Amino acid sequence: MRKLCYISAVIRNASRKDLPAITELFARANDAPYDLAVVAEEKCFGRGIGGEPVVRVIGNIDAVAVTCGKWLRLIVVDRDKRGHGLGTLLLTDAKAQRIAAEPGNYFTPGVVTSDEAAIAFFKKRGYVEGARTTNLHVRHPERSEGPLLRNSGAKEVLRCAQDDEKRTLDFIAKEFGRIWRFEVSRAFDADPPTIFIAEEDGEIAGFAAHEVNNRGLGWFGPTGVAKRFRGKGIGRTLLLASLGDLRRLGYERAVIPWTDAIDFYRRACGAEVAHEFVALDSAP
Repeated sequence: MRKLCYISAVIRNASRKDLPAITELFARANDAPYDLAVVAEEKCFGRGIGGEPVVRVIGNIDAVAVTCGKWLRLIVVDRDKRGHGLGTLLLTDAKAQRIAAEPGNYFTPGVVTSDEAAIAFFKKRGYVEGARTTNLHVRHPERSEGPLLRNSGAKEVLRCAQDDEKRTLDFIAKEFGRIWRFEVSRAFDADPPTIFIAEEDGEIAGFAAHEVNNRGLGWFGPTGVAKRFRGKGIGRTLLLASLGDLRRLGYERAVIPWTDAIDFYRRACGAEVAHEFVALDSAP
């Protein structure tokens, strides 16, 4: 029976009409520590830095894999369908070079280390462990002091307006690269935009965004301060502005993902390590 299920499985491309069934699968079969169903549309059909994603499904949505460029964004197999080779079939079909950790549009920055079965699954199929990183959680994010904040480092920290989009994204591209520019651009889809900037004499010194990836889960970042402005407390002020806005949006917990700056965030806002992740790469 196991061999028959493997051989008879048919893989096809999914479309948006499959999204309700995919979302139901995500709700009952997700093993990651965050609610995949909430971000099902974003993860299945949201663009990545590698272009448009490809969503492949088996049978009556018994298993789903999403790839974008060289990344396997996610793979989910229904619990009562596991052990029949469906995951292996999708993984072979995907030809992915890296598991999770897709810059710009990721669900998790790797496989959570507590999911030993998933890590063993990928290793058995030729993938090797790569970089490790952490997600931090902040309970009861601090309220901001309003749309305009002051600190001794930057003359002003304020929420971006729609008119700030080009200069802000140009600053991010110049200082931090195209991947962060791509990710942060989604902050301007919201009204008001979910991004704060720090200015010095009319020049952008730094930024902090939120609700740009995994929207609906209360995620912070990316954030950055230009090198010449560091050491003035600007990063912390930007952080607190974004956390305050996440609280305004109704989140009782903020997620600070994909970071090794544990001491900084612990001191700045009381963040604590919640989960550790490992990226897995195809063997050379």
